[in-house]
Amino acid sequence: MEITGRTAGTVIEVKKIWWIKVKLKAVRLHPLDGVAFPHSVKVRYTVGGKGYVTKVYVPWRILPPSKGAEVAVEYDTDRPSRCRVGLVKIGE
Repeated sequence: MEITGRTAGTVIEVKKIWWIKVKLKAVRLHPLDGVAFPHSVKVRYTVGGKGYVTKVYVPWRILPPSKGAEVAVEYDTDRPSRCRVGLVKIGE
């Protein structure tokens, strides 16, 4: 995949993946004490007047962008559905 185009995308959905639990503490006081979860983020972007939606999995160490935030999307100009999403909000 050769990344040749760039555009801005909008986060349309952020979901916590509850069934993947990362334990950060050896001793916990309750089931969610010292636990972190990864997230699933859906991003909508437009290339040449056609809209695309992609899903990105965010590890538990990274704070996911909020719904409605703009993120950078790099895509293949031959196949715009193939892309990479930068998880840093535009303007930060």
